[in-house]
Amino acid sequence: MSLSIQHNYKIKIVALVMAIFIWFFVVTEKDYENLIDVPISVVNVPDGKIILNRLPHRARVRVKGSGKDLIALGVGGGAGIDLDLSGAGMAKTFLLGPKDVFLSRTSGNTQPIEVVMPDSILVLLDDFYSRRMPINPNISVSVAPGFATVNDMMLSPDSVLVSGPRTLVNGLSQIETVPKSFSDLKFDLDETCALVPPESDYLELAKKETQIFWDVQQLIELSVSGVPVQVRNVPRHLSVYVVPSTVSLVLVGGGDLLARIDRKDIVAYIDYQRAKDAPGSAHSAVIEPPEGVFHRDANPTTFKLVFERK
Repeated sequence: MSLSIQHNYKIKIVALVMAIFIWFFVVTEKDYENLIDVPISVVNVPDGKIILNRLPHRARVRVKGSGKDLIALGVGGGAGIDLDLSGAGMAKTFLLGPKDVFLSRTSGNTQPIEVVMPDSILVLLDDFYSRRMPINPNISVSVAPGFATVNDMMLSPDSVLVSGPRTLVNGLSQIETVPKSFSDLKFDLDETCALVPPESDYLELAKKETQIFWDVQQLIELSVSGVPVQVRNVPRHLSVYVVPSTVSLVLVGGGDLLARIDRKDIVAYIDYQRAKDAPGSAHSAVIEPPEGVFHRDANPTTFKLVFERK
């Protein structure tokens, strides 16, 4: 029996292929209905406008055609829906039907007969708008014992241009960095941080990252004496003297910063308007060291005011 099967096997294979081909030709000549997914595109957006709402990317369409044409359509992918926004105001609704579906020539005589979903699409438009917004560093920093951060954290850039629909842009107040944490710092913080993109796909940042720098210095102490104590807000008809007239104190801060400080950089004063009702009493002085520096052990802690009429 095996010999009979093997006899003239080439002729039998050719006959089988021809039979399949004839069957396929007959079947594909018949008409069928099929559901296909077609891409949705937006065209002719008015100048100065931008889409505000999220739109579907594809539509489910029922088509009818011969088997071979449906196969060609599926292979070629030559179908789609264009939403034409020519002359649109701030909104336009599209009621989708077969007339809105275009098919390529390769699809033959295939015809769209129904847009199953979505049956309508609302497109909202807004003015295209750009505004610069501050960058907020979402950074947690701690230094090692005996060290301190000096001055404020610096960002480059410290703001970023945000573009998109005016309504969405105005809904933002700042752009944050991706959260980062740094601990036990003994050296300057110099780090590139990515910006958190807006939640809306219609908003765009001109830059994706910022450089963060923070000066970290070892803490030292510096004793300063002979800082003059002033009196502020004194009326013109009075002369007011401070007894004693100077104060000594200890400054605490970064070594590089303290090395550049002189006693004239330290402000010490008493406000006359607060002290005038108790001329014989002892008054505390307000002491303002340079930014990034702290003070302690001020001596003396109180002062007396002497009033004289001019």
